[in-house]
Amino acid sequence: MYSLASSLRRAAATEPGRVAVHCDGRTLSWAEVLDRVSRFAAVLRANSVAEGDRVGILAANSDSHLIAMYAVSWAGGIFVPVNVRFADVEMRYCVQDAGCRLLLADAALAETAEEIRDSLSCVEAVVRIDAGEGPAGLRSFDALVGDAQPCAASARGADDVAALYYTGGTTGRSKGVMLTHRGILTSILQWSNAVGLSSRDTLLIVAPMFHLVGGLNAMAATTLGAAMCIVGRFHVPTVLKQIETARVTKAAVVPIMVDMMIEQLAGVGANISSLRKISYGGAPMTEAALRRAIAALPHTRFYQVYGQTEGGPNISVLGPEYHVIEGARAGKLRSAGKPLPGTELAILDSEDRPLPQGQTGEIGVRGVSVSPGYWNLPEVTEEANRGGWLHTGDVGYIDDDGFLFIVDRIKDMIITGGENVYSAEVENVLSEHPAVSECVVIGIPSRKWGEDVHAIVRPVEDATVPADELIAFCRERLAGFKCPRSVEFRSEPFPLSGANKVLKRELREPHWSGDQRKV
Repeated sequence: MYSLASSLRRAAATEPGRVAVHCDGRTLSWAEVLDRVSRFAAVLRANSVAEGDRVGILAANSDSHLIAMYAVSWAGGIFVPVNVRFADVEMRYCVQDAGCRLLLADAALAETAEEIRDSLSCVEAVVRIDAGEGPAGLRSFDALVGDAQPCAASARGADDVAALYYTGGTTGRSKGVMLTHRGILTSILQWSNAVGLSSRDTLLIVAPMFHLVGGLNAMAATTLGAAMCIVGRFHVPTVLKQIETARVTKAAVVPIMVDMMIEQLAGVGANISSLRKISYGGAPMTEAALRRAIAALPHTRFYQVYGQTEGGPNISVLGPEYHVIEGARAGKLRSAGKPLPGTELAILDSEDRPLPQGQTGEIGVRGVSVSPGYWNLPEVTEEANRGGWLHTGDVGYIDDDGFLFIVDRIKDMIITGGENVYSAEVENVLSEHPAVSECVVIGIPSRKWGEDVHAIVRPVEDATVPADELIAFCRERLAGFKCPRSVEFRSEPFPLSGANKVLKRELREPHWSGDQRKV
């Protein structure tokens, strides 16, 4: 069966003694990973996890997080990595929407998980998955796994749903993106071929595993029987030292991470010459940043990735041969590259008809790795996949050489530090403040984060409210990365279209007028 379980079995059969995981001073071989997964799957089944049941994971990056993902799949369940940067109310919504029967939580999130369990009838139990000793009266994760007997893997696979990854929405509610076993494994094989990964590589897992970028890289290492170095959080000195110690060969990051690593490399004094490949996404790398990166890391090849969770997530890639400042290929640096093998792109007009090369429209994508849709949202799924194409919400064109260029967004979304923020989510919260009459949230350029969340507020008549108060109001209700970094006040009405919709492009223009890019 074409499944995550079968890919793990292969890794353990072909690379049994190879170090599979470096994490916080611990190492596991692929044989040990398989053993722990099959034992923890038995624990899950003992906790009534049945075929197709959803199991939420509230945890930072760790080897236990990896074991949990594969154990849920091995037991026949669907794993649901919850974005732990979300506010509590947002995490609770994701768990409720998915109908999670069980929550797996590390020490830092255990209390939150228990509060969610107590507030939702669907959640029957919380199981701790952090390393080391558990709190008084509870067995540690190691003890739970060690006391269980290995169980046989579920027969689920192929087009069965393997995971739900929650992403923001224009309505202000997160949507669960369904990913199948076949889709995940196809995406891994496409990506591995594009960047030349093999079982001899060691992948850095520093992007959060509750995002598909981090999760998919961990699953890619598993599928290939490669090694991975899992880092709990992005602390630059720690990351650089881990790259040196584990001899990491490939990292998946966002541009700001590259900049921060370069800035601190000399001071940390780490030898990262093993790092041969860096893939980055969320935003193009500026020419200035690329110059710094090439100078500091002359041995490293760079790959820009365009994608989204619904796309599986990788859609297109710009290879290292186009990461140049001068020469005939320099003009492609601002493109998103070409589609991965097995993925098809089209530029669609307003009636969803493919447009010729060079014309601008919405980017459509189709292929085996593309998500089959959103959990419990058939109408939204049908709208997103109309005409047989996943409508990305991004605007672009394909040049005569087949390169994709992204020029705008149809969907009202901001990408800040690699995190997606839908303006409607923030606007809905700001509108609840008694001093706010109207508000608009836009993305403005940021050298550090790519885009900053910026709020434009019309206060109610005679009201005065400090910007700090509005930002604090948001922080009580939203994940920190979604909250405005700046607030602008205006008294005049917002510009409207003929359909009485706010013309956000006019509000963005003063902020982006001096910038080469517009998204």
